[in-house]
Amino acid sequence: MSHLLVIDIGSSQIIAAVAEIMEDRRIAVRGLGRARCGGLKQGVVIQIDSVVDALVRSVAEANQMAGTKLTDPLVSVGGSHILGQDISGTVILNHHEVTDILLTQAMEQVQAQAQIPEREILSVIPRSFTLDSQTGIRLPHGMTGNRLDAHVHVITGATHVINNLKKCLKLAGLEASVLIPSALAISQLVLPDERELGVCIADIGIGTIDAMVISESAPAWLQVMPMGGELLTHDLAVALKTPLGDAEDLKVQCAYAHTRFAPPAETVQVKKLADRPAETISLQQLTAFIQPRVEEIAEILGERLRQSGRFEEASTGIVLCGGTAALPGIAQVFESMLQCPCRVLKQAHQDGLDGLLQDPANAVLAGLLAYGRDQEVRPRLSWLGTQGSMFNRVRQWIQGNF
Repeated sequence: MSHLLVIDIGSSQIIAAVAEIMEDRRIAVRGLGRARCGGLKQGVVIQIDSVVDALVRSVAEANQMAGTKLTDPLVSVGGSHILGQDISGTVILNHHEVTDILLTQAMEQVQAQAQIPEREILSVIPRSFTLDSQTGIRLPHGMTGNRLDAHVHVITGATHVINNLKKCLKLAGLEASVLIPSALAISQLVLPDERELGVCIADIGIGTIDAMVISESAPAWLQVMPMGGELLTHDLAVALKTPLGDAEDLKVQCAYAHTRFAPPAETVQVKKLADRPAETISLQQLTAFIQPRVEEIAEILGERLRQSGRFEEASTGIVLCGGTAALPGIAQVFESMLQCPCRVLKQAHQDGLDGLLQDPANAVLAGLLAYGRDQEVRPRLSWLGTQGSMFNRVRQWIQGNF
């Protein structure tokens, strides 16, 4: 048995969790810690002291509850600065067998091509290999041919954003941290058949939407959009002339994704700004103020998928998560707008995580736990070639995902 510490850095709060990985690979969450944080905007650090304080408080709470003293977490990284791209690397075999050394050379080429000024590599994920004219090879080790191409998906982040996050982690005493893109963590939670046949994950948080298409069990497309649930809150606050905090509470506790799901006879009292008297409105009226924004988010997601050419690749549909995905009826709205199957992520094929996923806002946290267990991640300075051979990391990923 071992323990794992994970940290989800969101747009308004930081959540830490300590889990015990049982001998049967079941994940048992032993501690949770939450801290509101005003030093973040759309998942990006804008005030170091505030983020450091929230990190210290959330980790201390999770460790105290679990009876541990862990300081080497997996940490989510998000924000619209995150980019994903496909890159290929080639090595000439001269009809020799594919060995660890030759495969490492191909991956080194990928790493060299992925080096972009002011960008930091976060993940390099093999998708498939081509050996001469034979495509779609999952693990070429031991095969013979003339030319080997490694096709990978590379996820990078803006260097200055990553460095500021690393500085916060260091100041909080969490130097041995591994950064995991939020969408990549969540991708561990969808069904194996969805991963193989093609699925889109849409994490609709407070300030961003992290969208990733998975096909043939590997990332095919990633985009982070700077919009999210805070827009719905703002719409309510403006329409109802109510404080932002009250608008957020109304959204979370009373609103629906579409008026057809809201009970017509139920009402709610709305506090007003300044000294205006409170007002009673129906839940259908309340929902009518946010319904256009929900439909707009669905429309924009569909537009981005079609522009990328990946819409058809997500053949099993769209899986929604994040705090906004808790709105009753949101899957039906997305399904109607996009004309494809949609569901809210509430269960996982990972033992021990269904409790966390009762709230779709915990998807990143649950995904980090699944990622840490399945990938057996250990702290390292960078993803490739710093500890152990690059091939071992590639083989580990392939064996864990294929």
